Amino acid sequence: MADGNFSDNNKFLQQNCRDSWPLWTCTLGNVSGMCSTTLWFIVLLPQVWKNFRRKSVRGLSVLWATSNFTASLINLFFVFIYAKIPIYGQISSVYCPILEFALLVQFLIYGKYQKMLKIIYPAVCVVTWSAIIAVELLFKVENFIEYVAIVLWCIETFPQVLLNMRLQSTSGQATGSVVIAMVGKTTDFLANNILVMPIQYVIMCYFSSSVAYVNGFQVAWYYGNEAPPKELDQTRTKESSYQTKERNVVGSEMTSSYSMNNDFPSAVSSSQTKLTTNIPDGLRNAKIIFVVRWVSMVIISCLLLMCVIGFTLNVESFLGLLGPTAIGLVLIMAHVYFTYFKRSHYALS
Repeated sequence: MADGNFSDNNKFLQQNCRDSWPLWTCTLGNVSGMCSTTLWFIVLLPQVWKNFRRKSVRGLSVLWATSNFTASLINLFFVFIYAKIPIYGQISSVYCPILEFALLVQFLIYGKYQKMLKIIYPAVCVVTWSAIIAVELLFKVENFIEYVAIVLWCIETFPQVLLNMRLQSTSGQATGSVVIAMVGKTTDFLANNILVMPIQYVIMCYFSSSVAYVNGFQVAWYYGNEAPPKELDQTRTKESSYQTKERNVVGSEMTSSYSMNNDFPSAVSSSQTKLTTNIPDGLRNAKIIFVVRWVSMVIISCLLLMCVIGFTLNVESFLGLLGPTAIGLVLIMAHVYFTYFKRSHYALS
């Protein structure tokens, strides 16, 4: 009986193997896939909990959540109708849409949108999802429909990444979810490139992993930056001229009240001793944050490089180098656009 169980477990860890590769690599790939599936079970939980705790989805992109769920919905039917993938992939294909739909419900409950938009957007989504399900069930369009899911998964994180760039902050995202996503993408990438998997999954994993690493890079870079409240964005144009005048009026008072080196009160007060005592702790924390930030960015950069090299070797083509190039171009164009928009915004105020 024990030998039978061992044989079954061994068979379970030897699915989708490459014939020319050592057997241990197949085991590694399947273990990585199971780890990835386990992480997808919890990846959105920190984000859902953070939204629930603060009763807000500010700083999150609804387009990111929508494309994520839509891709998972397409993949759900693809997996059980067309694809032959390990059991852990089938489990993940069922569970992920459930948690992603819960996140969409939070956008509906907590989102500060116009009433008409709250009606129209869900209605359009429901019609689209119904059409997708009908097409998958009635027509044999496995290649087309799955590549739609691939495209959505490849670009799903872009709306969130671009929103982070505009806000100069990732405060809306749960850091735990971003970290889990990067670890999950790493194990997912190992599984898809070590094992024999549909090329759609290999391409999707490559692009989605790359953008996930970019998102992680943002979390490290913007750590501690708080996103401006929506009301501040709406009234910034009206208040900018007033703020400029007020700075001129109170400028002399600020100069006399604050030191030249730090924004700590220089006048003698009862709280000065306490503030001075806390300065070393603040500097120490700043150094820790600085070290953690740069170590994290170096690690993420290495993971991104591994992703490019692994995909290029797997598909045996240097076209894999186009991936980071395309992502980089999108980010550069977005940076130029946001910079130009901000300059025009302040020029008109």
